[in-house]
Amino acid sequence: MNDKRRIIFRADGNSQIGLGHVVRSLALAAMLREEFECVFAIQAPSHELQEQIRKVCHGVIHLPLCSPAEDRFIHELDAYISAEEMVVLDGYYFDTVYQESIKTKGCPLVCIDDIQAYHFKADAIISPAGGLKPHLYSRISYTKLLLGPKYALLRPPFLKASKAERVLPEGKPALLLNLGGADPGNKTLHLAKELVQSKYLHSINIVVGAAYRHLVELQSWLQDKEQVTLHHNLSAAKLRDLMQQCAFAVTSASGVAYEYAAVGGILYVLQTADNQDALYHFLIESGVAHEYEDLPQLFSNNSLRKLFQEQVATQRQQFDGHSDVRLKQLFRKLSLGASLHLRDATEEDMMQLFNWASDPEVRKNSFNQNTITLENHTRWFQAVMEDEQTVLYIAEANGKPVAHIRFNISSEKATISYLIDADFRGQGLGLHLLQKGMQALIAQRTDVEQVEGLVQRENIASVRSFEKAGFSYGQPDKQHPEAHRFILLLK
Repeated sequence: MNDKRRIIFRADGNSQIGLGHVVRSLALAAMLREEFECVFAIQAPSHELQEQIRKVCHGVIHLPLCSPAEDRFIHELDAYISAEEMVVLDGYYFDTVYQESIKTKGCPLVCIDDIQAYHFKADAIISPAGGLKPHLYSRISYTKLLLGPKYALLRPPFLKASKAERVLPEGKPALLLNLGGADPGNKTLHLAKELVQSKYLHSINIVVGAAYRHLVELQSWLQDKEQVTLHHNLSAAKLRDLMQQCAFAVTSASGVAYEYAAVGGILYVLQTADNQDALYHFLIESGVAHEYEDLPQLFSNNSLRKLFQEQVATQRQQFDGHSDVRLKQLFRKLSLGASLHLRDATEEDMMQLFNWASDPEVRKNSFNQNTITLENHTRWFQAVMEDEQTVLYIAEANGKPVAHIRFNISSEKATISYLIDADFRGQGLGLHLLQKGMQALIAQRTDVEQVEGLVQRENIASVRSFEKAGFSYGQPDKQHPEAHRFILLLK
């Protein structure tokens, strides 16, 4: 039986809109497939694209064609998702309403985005494109931002290349021309006609993808161009190998620019779509690439080796080969949070609570820092279990107790406190515990209208959890004026 948590990746791609969303989603799936069951949901994929997806993912969900303008679009995943799945969205039509339809199922949600066009309801946003401003993202309080090349969605061969030493290829320098898998405007042919005019270029390698619609026209033009080699629909590994043979490249300001920069070399880019604006300026301003218009200056440079080495050194600062480690960490935390299940405390939980409360770190962050004796704890626990105005939940992850959360209720107000097992701290559980604890409380006690919590100022992790859970800062408590007092109105 497969006990891996399922991740559903949702993106579209074809010859009209390009393959960028699909390619980078598959790159993320390749990073996660050993730990998670990766399934790709896509509308009407071509046979070639299905085969490409199946090489990475464990399954494909074939969605019927449906325009984003249709009401049924936002419900296209309803039959496939529940609180047991995680969802990754990559596309410009998965707006706030679409995201809300995912979150109502209880799914952890991650969005891959580089246009900052709408309000996000996701748990995290991944944007490998450099140059995006965090403050321009409209998002809910707990949405985590993972921005820039340190979260680069590189396919396995390019991720591996970014960790390897890069030296100038031997022989006459070769140039790579790659404007993405689809290039609907056929800028490839336009640039190729410019590049063959250069007397300095002895070898030009043109790469086009399966969704490129102008192949016959390009092949016809290439019939008498001996210095040009055409490569069609290369695998990631073969494209990586070709890049390693090319000392310099011309690419669009897209995922292929990142792939070449991860391999390393003298890179020239041009903007081929409006949504590449931020990435284009980042590539130029960071020194990862040069403007395409500056390419003629390359041939007047007498120190190609030095220029190559400097370029690679700059690129290695941005692409350190560890983006997969960072992204795996995100999904592990989301998976752990999703597995969190709350149950009522029982008599059998007394010693577990005693051990948790006796932890030195817990005592340090408590308002009463005195050592707890088993005798006092036993009396406290029995009183809590008998008190109808106290609600105590045990949180389990994958069947193992990992935390508790308690609500002391007076009139219409509940005071909250929680504690996480030492082995599970630092994994983002505080936010999930607060969210699920309040959901359980609301279902059990409809009379509660306000929840509040007191947190020591030094307990930064707990402070951040309350902030992300939507609590507001209230007036200090009279008995503990030095602490933060958080308030959340339920009605």
